[in-house]
Amino acid sequence: MSASKNYTPTEGYTEIVKSGEMGITKLHFGILALTPQSTFFDHSDDTEVALIALGGHCTLLVGHNGNKAYGVLGDRPDVFQDEACVAHIPHHTTYEMITEEVGMEVAVCKVESHSESAAVILGAGETAAEHETHIRIWENVLSDDSSVNARTAYGMPTDGEAICLYRSHNADAAAVLDITRTVDGKKTERVPMYNNDVLMLSAHDSIVSVTSKGIGYQLWVQPDL
Repeated sequence: MSASKNYTPTEGYTEIVKSGEMGITKLHFGILALTPQSTFFDHSDDTEVALIALGGHCTLLVGHNGNKAYGVLGDRPDVFQDEACVAHIPHHTTYEMITEEVGMEVAVCKVESHSESAAVILGAGETAAEHETHIRIWENVLSDDSSVNARTAYGMPTDGEAICLYRSHNADAAAVLDITRTVDGKKTERVPMYNNDVLMLSAHDSIVSVTSKGIGYQLWVQPDL
């Protein structure tokens, strides 16, 4: 069935999920926390990288030779205000993030890819053109005491593996997901999620419904199907 981990906010990069564990075969997922006046440098290697700004902002310099992008990533104080800014970085490309007076928190998602797509830095609410990225991204803000039928709700993964980061707006907020495994007799389990929980869904898992206690936030990432 599905599995989850809890993320403890830590300065620097924390890898939370890597391909080959807990039913995840394609995705890597982690969180990068940058303090003010700091720099982070990395290389995408054999993966496409999506940087999803959770809060704060930075200057982002991507690439070398002909595949370059330069701009500001991030435009909100936290996940409960406005939509995310996202950067997509193709394989074998360098990227550097530089903060100034404000720090930044970024979700980092990776999937193996050798596509010759262009580096792109998107503003709040903007999305990459179809087929130009191999990572799908959704955000949901769950209202207090709400129940969602995941079969008809926008922003819920339907097929294939997926990873979800959950944030609560207040201390006692939580979300409960009813998840059915589509093999072994379609067993269903109820999975609670609390602040900074990261849920992993395998390709055999399907969400039936989501119930929210308090106001919560979900970031979903999934490899392009």
